[in-house]
Amino acid sequence: MRKLLVLVVFSGLMMSASIAVADPNLPNIPAHRHFVQNGSGLVQVGPRLCDDARVQRAFDQYHSNVYVHVDGAPGPNPSAPGLQDGRGAEITARPCSFAP
Repeated sequence: MRKLLVLVVFSGLMMSASIAVADPNLPNIPAHRHFVQNGSGLVQVGPRLCDDARVQRAFDQYHSNVYVHVDGAPGPNPSAPGLQDGRGAEITARPCSFAP
């Protein structure tokens, strides 16, 4: 039973590692804030580039995963289709000066 549990956990880790591939050649995306709009209001999500310039690369990767298809075409990535479909919680961007 213990071997089976280890095998299941290892398989899950390998699958997630193969899916989450970073692109080292992304351009720097200008700073702004991302929020998820839900029934309770806005909740800030993603790396907070407006507050810490050291997270630029993480912000670029996050932005690419949420807004850009793997082939470079703009639009919601298949990994987060429910965030830009007009139903339920939606992702939205605001300038750094915005405070909910």
